[in-house]
Amino acid sequence: MQITSSSDTERNLAVELILEDIPGGGVVEKGDFPTTQTEMKEGALLGVAADGIYHVCKTAKAYALAASGATSVLVEKGHEFIAGEFVTNTANTATARAISTITASGAYYDTLALAGALGVAVADDSVLIHAAASGAAAGFLYTPVAIATNPVDLTAENTGCGLLVRGRVRESLLPYPVDSTIKALLPLIRFV
Repeated sequence: MQITSSSDTERNLAVELILEDIPGGGVVEKGDFPTTQTEMKEGALLGVAADGIYHVCKTAKAYALAASGATSVLVEKGHEFIAGEFVTNTANTATARAISTITASGAYYDTLALAGALGVAVADDSVLIHAAASGAAAGFLYTPVAIATNPVDLTAENTGCGLLVRGRVRESLLPYPVDSTIKALLPLIRFV
């Protein structure tokens, strides 16, 4: 007998070891993503709202240096930001600003046009986050509490995923950038 398969079942494998997860997983808010996005990737950072729904903690890596007075920032492609959302740095030292427009500016980066200057220089390779509001010390809109252990189909309603709270992930395979500030918020997860 010969068994063949025409579909590829390989997955990202960003999550290497699960020591503890949230029993039953959680439902992910698909409205957090651009309308063109059909799947949330394994390894996404997730935060939880008061109603128990999980939200993607959006991050983006700066592609090039932006001066403190700049009203636009170049970020690497692959982020999930949407115009109208607020952005700040992970150190929470910048003034959070609304994203006016997002323009695909090259093969490797997008330009986020902001409603004003962040007030601090943004170094290339630094991480920007989805902020809670406009202004100083805005912080995360949703603080990361878990990492998705599987992809989520965003075309279906009420789709959930496994939620890693203690274990090991391969940082280079995560779909969105993280830095030391974000890692400190997930102390039981080892990033290798």
